[in-house]
Amino acid sequence: MKKLITDAARGAVLYMLLAAVAGALVPGCSKSDIEIMAVTGATPSYVIAKAPGGLTLEVNGLVKRTYSFTSRSLAAFPSMAVRTREVSPKGEFEGAYFYSGIPLVHIMDGVAPKKTEKSPFDKPLDIIVTFTAANGAKARFSYGELAMADDAHPVVLAYHRKEIRPFKDDKKTYNKNIHRENVKGLRLICPRDSNTARYLDDVRSITFSEPDVSGLDLPVTKKGAKCVSKGVTCVTGAGSAPAVYAGVPKISMDNWVRVGHGMGYKGISKAEGYRLTAFLKRNNFVLSRDRFYLFVGCDGYRCIFSGWELFDNEYGSEAMLITSIDGKKPAEGPMLGPVRDFFVDRDLWGFTHAVQLDDTAVADGGKK
Repeated sequence: MKKLITDAARGAVLYMLLAAVAGALVPGCSKSDIEIMAVTGATPSYVIAKAPGGLTLEVNGLVKRTYSFTSRSLAAFPSMAVRTREVSPKGEFEGAYFYSGIPLVHIMDGVAPKKTEKSPFDKPLDIIVTFTAANGAKARFSYGELAMADDAHPVVLAYHRKEIRPFKDDKKTYNKNIHRENVKGLRLICPRDSNTARYLDDVRSITFSEPDVSGLDLPVTKKGAKCVSKGVTCVTGAGSAPAVYAGVPKISMDNWVRVGHGMGYKGISKAEGYRLTAFLKRNNFVLSRDRFYLFVGCDGYRCIFSGWELFDNEYGSEAMLITSIDGKKPAEGPMLGPVRDFFVDRDLWGFTHAVQLDDTAVADGGKK
């Protein structure tokens, strides 16, 4: 007991000394800061680094104007620290790291998409976003997975990297991290992806484009149109055919919180329907992470998904072709429901067409 009292007294003295020293030597250091240090007895192993000089980034394509960012303007975006455990496309461990950078959702918020007058759909939900590195390498995403998905494991443009090393590595011999140096420029990191196939070093530009589907007979936008889907047509490399549902498993989701990007709260619902990925497989779509899939409604409303978001994580596995909301069939017919999106803007009422896009439809940024 005597020892415990002595230890407590020493701790109190140490705390007072810390407070006095910090108050004298660290201007702006508050009592609460000192309390945190005194209670934890530790300092963070990593803090968010500031954006370095020399960064450049251009956003072009289907945007209101070309946006050119420098280190100064990029530093104005909210930044974050994120940890990654990186695995190569071949399944080999590439290391664990701390990054500082800008979540893409913040950049997307500040960039205004703008379609051409000839575009069959005037919203950005069918846009493909292509990142291009200094060496010409590219990585592609759907607009929705960057702007409409939730904030868990966000895609980030990182400007600082630090190895995560085991704290027992006293002799500094740990060699499992293949990246020892800091990033050059902006590194695109995708923590939700299962491997680093879409990671990209020294990103210089982001291009907004729409897929070229001009050869297909798809509904065009009819604002305010009231229509009902009479069935779903599946368009693949083998041609088009009516959708088949036999053998497609059904799934449901309770407590689906529905919030629209433009209109706000829409309710908390129970959704029931067919698992979307199983529906695509049953209807002979090529299921590839490197492909894109376009979905169209009877009023011309469109949204696009990458194969990565559909086939590489649990979010895609929970997307559904909805047949019932709160026990009632949608009046417009089948409904596309990516129920794990943060916003419901990629919900598609009166679903009529599912299209497997080939490489030529999205190559080189598609139609800009």
